[in-house]
Amino acid sequence: MLTRIETITTFAASVLVLLLAFLTLGDVIGRNLLGSPLPGATELTELSLVGITFLLYPQLAYRQRHVVIDLFDNVTPPLMKRVQQFIAAALGAGTFAVLAWRLAVQGSRVASYGDVTPFLQLPLSPAYYFMAALSAVTAIAFLLTIFRVPGDDNHGAARHSGLE
Repeated sequence: MLTRIETITTFAASVLVLLLAFLTLGDVIGRNLLGSPLPGATELTELSLVGITFLLYPQLAYRQRHVVIDLFDNVTPPLMKRVQQFIAAALGAGTFAVLAWRLAVQGSRVASYGDVTPFLQLPLSPAYYFMAALSAVTAIAFLLTIFRVPGDDNHGAARHSGLE
C-alpha cells in the first residue's frame, strides 16, 4: 500500500517538476523574445514548488532521507542509535505536527479573508490546507520510523550516496 502511495506522490511531484520546467522555459522565451513574461508564471511557479515540496516530505521522513550527520555512527553503540533515532523522529514529528496545525489555522484565516493570488486570482486557502494535510502525514511518517531498527534498509533507511 505504501509503495503505491509513494508511486502516486512521486509521479505527481515529477509531473509538477516537468510543468515547472516548461513554465520557466515559456516565461524565459516570453521575456527575451517577446518582451513580455508569461502571465501568472510567478504564481504558478510558487504553487508548483509548494506541491513538489510537500508531496515529497512524507517520503523523505519515512525513508529517513533527510539530512543527517553521521560522524560517530561507526562508534555509536546500538542502544544509543535507538535513542538517537527516537529523539530525531520525535522532533521531526513534533515539528511537522506544529507546522500542520499552524498551516491549517492560517488556511482558515486566508479562506475567511478570501485571499487570492494577485494576477490569476487563484484562492490561496487550498494551498494552505494541502500543506497542512501533508505536514500531518509527514508527522505520522516520522512517528512510524520510531519502530524501525536503525539501518534497516528494507524501508529505505538513510544510505550513503557514495559521493563521500
